[in-house]
Amino acid sequence: MRWILWQPWYDQIVEKLELDKEADYDTAKILEEILPESDVTGLAELVSDKECIILGAGPSLETDLKKIEQTNNLDKVLISADGATSAVINYRNPDVIVTDLDGDVSDQLDAWNQGSWLVIHGHGDNLEKVREITPQLDKRVIGTTQTKAFGKLHNFGGFTDGDRAAFMAHELGASKIYLAGMDLGSEIGKWSGKKDEEKKLIKLEICRELLTWLADELKANLINLTSEGEEIPGAPKKEIN
Repeated sequence: MRWILWQPWYDQIVEKLELDKEADYDTAKILEEILPESDVTGLAELVSDKECIILGAGPSLETDLKKIEQTNNLDKVLISADGATSAVINYRNPDVIVTDLDGDVSDQLDAWNQGSWLVIHGHGDNLEKVREITPQLDKRVIGTTQTKAFGKLHNFGGFTDGDRAAFMAHELGASKIYLAGMDLGSEIGKWSGKKDEEKKLIKLEICRELLTWLADELKANLINLTSEGEEIPGAPKKEIN
């Protein structure tokens, strides 16, 4: 993601959520220092030219996972968003976990030990988690930031774990990106964990806006499998088959 494209979105999000840009950068700097050398090529090989399913932590997640299993689509590249990982591992280990370490980190580390990639995001509110968790990781891990990318850190675009996962898949060359468990409505899924509900709903609005931008202007091939929830312009709703 070119910074010239992402910066206006970042500035809008900072204003809307009253984020601290300096804190975002400070956490990103610590993450960059702790991470091993970035192997984004290995991650790209996993995703490029593949059909990927992004699994968000919305209320439809478990219903969608059952449909994905019943239609024999668990062999696609599974990319779980943070807390959704705790549901996904009941079906199979996700290929990639995109996380700001806000969900059940023990499940995410178990999945990493079983072969998942971890894409860890540093921002102003998760410095202590970054310091605690990142030193345990010595392979299959890359770091992301919502500030301008630097050093070993990447900025694929996106803000919440779910839409960042979709942006990442697009940037790494996925041929098709299915969205599941991405309700983006007024109900917060149980896999999202304990949240500031008012702020979470604003974040879901931002997620929908960003996915619309990704589909319409950035021409990502998005297909929405989510059973319920809001429509995402540019991402037609379809049944997986």
